Amino acid sequence: MKELRITKVTSFTVQANFEWTFVRVYSGDLYGTGEAGPTPGASAIANTLGSVIVGEDTFKVNRILQKLRWATLYAGTSAYHIISAIDMAIYDLIGKYLNLPVYALLGGDRTEIPVYVDAHGGKGLEAMNSALMPVEPPWISQANVEKGRIKEPSPVHGRLTAEAWTSDYTPEAYASRARELKAEGWKAIKFDLDVPTPHSDPVRLRSGRLSQAEVQYLAALAEAVRDAVGYDVDIMFDLHWRYDLNTGIALCRALESVKPRWVEDPTPAVTTLTNLDELRMITSRCNVPIEVGENLYTYYQFKDLLGTGVSVWAPDPAKAGGITELRRIEELASLYDIEVSPHNIGSPIATMAAAHAASVSNTFGALEFHGHDLPFWNDLVKSKKRIIDASRSAIVLTDEPGLGVELDEEVAARLWPGFEL
Repeated sequence: MKELRITKVTSFTVQANFEWTFVRVYSGDLYGTGEAGPTPGASAIANTLGSVIVGEDTFKVNRILQKLRWATLYAGTSAYHIISAIDMAIYDLIGKYLNLPVYALLGGDRTEIPVYVDAHGGKGLEAMNSALMPVEPPWISQANVEKGRIKEPSPVHGRLTAEAWTSDYTPEAYASRARELKAEGWKAIKFDLDVPTPHSDPVRLRSGRLSQAEVQYLAALAEAVRDAVGYDVDIMFDLHWRYDLNTGIALCRALESVKPRWVEDPTPAVTTLTNLDELRMITSRCNVPIEVGENLYTYYQFKDLLGTGVSVWAPDPAKAGGITELRRIEELASLYDIEVSPHNIGSPIATMAAAHAASVSNTFGALEFHGHDLPFWNDLVKSKKRIIDASRSAIVLTDEPGLGVELDEEVAARLWPGFEL
């Protein structure tokens, strides 16, 4: 087979509701595009790692990934965000060269990929940079955002964040949002439950503890969602590592009656690895499925979840290692009959990369869609065809080569002046 040598690697970081770093791998005039999840210094890392793989044969994916892993021994987990993007871009490039969609390269036979929508906490999530500092990009005025959640400009740093309870965090607001999304056709909806209540005490929250009044209020939000959508729509709840062990158990137990599809991240993260002992305690004491994984990297960290009782894994393809590593994680999960429902806060590029990888998974659940309230999410794609069909709660993969989507760089340049790949 003719060699497909890498001639250039470029990148550009943009501010959406999170930072997205697009990485492009060229072979002459042909290119593939990938995406890295938010991490400080992403473009600088991409530029350095790009120089490592220039001249390599694109088809030798394993060799390229081995070089990148050795090149980043001292770089920490941030490097895996960029490795993920390069991996996606390589698959996109090879697919275009062979005129095949990525799912066909992987041997996938599922073309309708279930998707769930992230409703956040009552309204759409505000924009944050790679250090989780709130920002106000020009497009924010058009978006559905949680105005007033943060009392003053401050980091969104878990228990340290000062939050204000507003009407966005009432049972009525949660129910209204749930009915709105169900009317659009969504079959699975996730809400945040790490939100302020009328009983919130910043001093107590600093330790991750909630009073019984706070636990019952959060449970009432969940009950309002269930009452609004009935049992023909799955509901999930995200705790974002906010609470201590006892509160996590109390809240999970309080949610049992609404039959959530899962409760996400109920226990604090320890560095990049979730607290395994606490997870075992929660899963053994609560009758709700637990989902974990958005802050784990590579197959090696996911294998440590085996034996914890966690029944849903949520690898993020834009940080865990790209399509290649997502496939390894999916294969491991299938051996133990564990559901894989990838975390995804990315653009159409990362979203489609996850969807193509999902086509091969034997235990795939649903892919997260975090961009519902971004006014430009679909506009970023040249075809202007809606990538996600809300009426089916799904992405339908086509025979378009590569990832099947191309960035509309004119739209990107209007949103982010100076955009160039």
